[in-house]
Amino acid sequence: MEDQAWRNRVMVLGGVLGTLAGIGAAMLYMRAEEEALEEERSRPPQHKPISPVALLPIALGVLGVMREIVRLTDRD
Repeated sequence: MEDQAWRNRVMVLGGVLGTLAGIGAAMLYMRAEEEALEEERSRPPQHKPISPVALLPIALGVLGVMREIVRLTDRD
């Protein structure tokens, strides 16, 4: 019986310590995200031109979807 009580105390203590560590990590993450967001908001917007090389896979994907839609309408 004492063995089981010892195990229960270890499990509860481990759960509490894990919870506290998780809350601390979440707080640190939120603080870092807030700082990054404030820094991003203070900078002027930067517009990057889209290169044709980046658009090629998107265009091919759209064409593939359109081709599959057309195949659905075929009644062979």
